[in-house]
Amino acid sequence: MLKELVQFTQTVVDDPIFRNLNLAPKEGLHIVLRVESTPEQISIADELAFAGVFSKKTTVEDWFEKCAAWSQVAWMVDTNKCFDTPIKAIHSASPFCFALKRTNLEGGDQYLTNQAEKKSQVYDRVNGYFAKAVALLENDEEKRIAEAFRAALSDRDRLHSWLAKAEVYPSVKDGEYVIFYLDLPLETYVAANRKYLKEKLFNTSDYNLADSERPDLLHGTSNWFNGFPLKKPFLLHQSATFDIAGRISSEEAQTLYDFSDLSRRKLFPNPLPLFIMADEREQAFKIFRDDAVSGGEKRKGYLEIIEELWKKKHGEVGNYYLLFMAFGEIRDFDFVSRFDFNLSPDGSPWKVRDLFGTNEYMSLTTVVDLMNRVLPPMFNNALVVRRKDKDWIFHWFDDMDPAYTKTHNAFLLAMKYRKAFYDFIYKSQRQSVTGNAIEEILLTGILDDIRLDKWEGKYNSESLNIRTKLNLLFSLHSYFSTKPNPRFMPDNIIELRQHTDAVARGEAHLETDEQFAFAAGQVVDRISWSSKSGDKSFGYLEPFLAQTDSARLKLAIANFFKRYKHVNYSQRFQAVSAEVLAYPKNGNVRDLLPLFLAGVFSENLLVSDKKSDVNAPETETTTN
Repeated sequence: MLKELVQFTQTVVDDPIFRNLNLAPKEGLHIVLRVESTPEQISIADELAFAGVFSKKTTVEDWFEKCAAWSQVAWMVDTNKCFDTPIKAIHSASPFCFALKRTNLEGGDQYLTNQAEKKSQVYDRVNGYFAKAVALLENDEEKRIAEAFRAALSDRDRLHSWLAKAEVYPSVKDGEYVIFYLDLPLETYVAANRKYLKEKLFNTSDYNLADSERPDLLHGTSNWFNGFPLKKPFLLHQSATFDIAGRISSEEAQTLYDFSDLSRRKLFPNPLPLFIMADEREQAFKIFRDDAVSGGEKRKGYLEIIEELWKKKHGEVGNYYLLFMAFGEIRDFDFVSRFDFNLSPDGSPWKVRDLFGTNEYMSLTTVVDLMNRVLPPMFNNALVVRRKDKDWIFHWFDDMDPAYTKTHNAFLLAMKYRKAFYDFIYKSQRQSVTGNAIEEILLTGILDDIRLDKWEGKYNSESLNIRTKLNLLFSLHSYFSTKPNPRFMPDNIIELRQHTDAVARGEAHLETDEQFAFAAGQVVDRISWSSKSGDKSFGYLEPFLAQTDSARLKLAIANFFKRYKHVNYSQRFQAVSAEVLAYPKNGNVRDLLPLFLAGVFSENLLVSDKKSDVNAPETETTTN
């Protein structure tokens, strides 16, 4: 993993334009001081070269560009490796930069707390900071400049005179930075920073070794997403014959540090493909580099980049590692041997037929079609969130909040299956999503929608959602199922309608459990029309959905019929209802629930003696 990251980052940092994109100074006051030099003396000028407050709304230009570049190579690795330990109030790590938060200066909250508790103030630690910072320098003139900077800042009155000259200082908040810079070439900052990072990028110096061939190179234990449990013996190997698993070079550590910095600036797509082959790595980088430099509001994501490569290479894309990072953590890292952008090997679409009157036909060709068109309704907008006039939200690895999901079941299903769909879409692991998963997700969602449904006066609030999920279940199940005869297919609905129509005409009988379940749904749906209640929600279905025994289901249907036996039903209804109540089905009917629901939400065939067109998907529903 580290090897691939190093190779990728070396490709990136060689591009100076991309390397400096989105580079911005810290929020707060930035003060630039000039060095006055004579053969006899080096001092810091009293007048300010620049002073300005930077915020998120400030444009990065002119002096702020310089401040951003300086602070980039003058900052500490983390608070454990700053020069102001153990207090950790000074966050720069350079002899030419001095950075702290306003709260530590006179009048700030932390300053007042330190004063009350009789702790040292940041003014008292300026000399200690520079003692460590100057050790980074080898050039005598640079040491003299750093010494002049130290002398100026250790003079409390002089430091505050510069703050007084910065008219914007009173507007700086306690949590914002106050940073002093010397107006020196960036290369001067970089040289000192490289020496600082040479050792500080390892998580401990206890195992550092000098390179036998290059004296400027060190080898040590990686600090990149890697802790070293020196203070936690219970995490150490108790029986291993070695102290550490391996070392990386200081150059590699620097490259990984650069990668983390670029990642924080959101310059990479997420997830990020790390190609093994150099030519593919450069092609991928060129795509999102050109996109980033163009300055568009919306950057290309992983799938868009892979799609471009996939088209250029005629469908042959693979042999790369996929890295997903979120909230400063690595959430997934895996190898993709081959990426299949199309859902079918031959490029033919997966068809979602309109079997239940949604007036929406879907033709899904790519994994993007599946992600954007199917997953939102499938998970009730819990996993892939479609928002009006805003970017999509993808909950692949973040901490989802059940309060923002339609139902608790939608939350649980999204948490249970999100990694499987992520692997299916982003890594072409087609075996990760099964037909059983599709059935569980959609059937659970349909039952939730039935429970939540309300009659809005002219329509049912959840009718479209239910019918959409039924379309997805019967259309897509076979694409995910590995069985030779999938339970759910579009032809099943057509055949059941044809057979129910034949039973209604007295030309056939119910012969299978599937025919029984579908016909039972048709009967229940037809009886429900007779209700004079003002509430026409789908709540009437719950007594039938709760039944697991066929005898009890038939009894529930018989009792439902008794409530409305005064209605003048058609001969078609009488023929089918008689077959349903007389069907010799015994035992559990839970597996038949999807077919029962299909009967309820299909065009009802029991209305009159007129034969319906049962061979084609319906275009208009009769009920609900």
